[in-house]
Amino acid sequence: MKKIAVTTWVTDDYRDFIGVQELENSFKYFHPDIDFFVFDTKLTNEAKEKDPWLNPVWMMPPSCLPYVEDYDMVVHIDGDCVVTGPLTELFYSEEDLIGVRNNNSFNKASSHKGITIAHLPPFGEGTLIPVQNFINAGLIASNNKQFWYDWHELNKEAYRIKTEVNPCYHGLGDEQDTLNQIFHSNRYTSKVIDSMGTGLSYGLCNTWGDQTHWDSWDQMYVENDILYLDDPVDGARMKVKVLHQAGGSLAGELNRKHGTFRNWLRSTLKGEVLSYVNKVSGLK
Repeated sequence: MKKIAVTTWVTDDYRDFIGVQELENSFKYFHPDIDFFVFDTKLTNEAKEKDPWLNPVWMMPPSCLPYVEDYDMVVHIDGDCVVTGPLTELFYSEEDLIGVRNNNSFNKASSHKGITIAHLPPFGEGTLIPVQNFINAGLIASNNKQFWYDWHELNKEAYRIKTEVNPCYHGLGDEQDTLNQIFHSNRYTSKVIDSMGTGLSYGLCNTWGDQTHWDSWDQMYVENDILYLDDPVDGARMKVKVLHQAGGSLAGELNRKHGTFRNWLRSTLKGEVLSYVNKVSGLK
């Protein structure tokens, strides 16, 4: 099997608040033999010394670049995630880039309007990326090391445009935008691993609701030690491989209210699903 590294960017002051050890535990529950790295404060400071323009909007490529020369596949996963199933489909994918849906089957970003951007030249022709194809940067994998360098350089150019030309420049607002520009170009082969019809959910496509972004998590269930959620549009059963909070400033408020992200998560999940998540996260 290919040599794989999985990495997350979490500085020391955020480590306990986000619960990075529980993220690592959940990953290692399914993949004990695959290397997992935390890009911490020391490594962050070293990256900023090399590239002083870096800030939290542009940190995903730097947190992966230290590993790209030594591994066949490098995977970034956000700290506010739980791995809830084996990532087999991801690891066995041969495309240069493997991404996950940002929008659910209602064409919404959790409980909000669906998100997409224009696919700008030279990557595209200026038309909107289809909502179902727009990917979330919270989980991205690559079998091609050059991608991480290209993404980093595009982030640098996007930072220049935002600071020197137009702070509201559409389509280059953050590293999720720049990721989508590259992902949907013809520079690399790519695949959205949890598209509708795959029976998989690797992130935000399992979030929807009328009251909160995460109402749908009440509908998850465990069967034969596998976490499932039925697609809200076609009713197909999805294996839930990753839970990703996301949610921007609202999520931050909720996490502070509960003390930590993992406390909020445990207050949100119920019954057999909570027991399952506690088990894979190394909790009793």
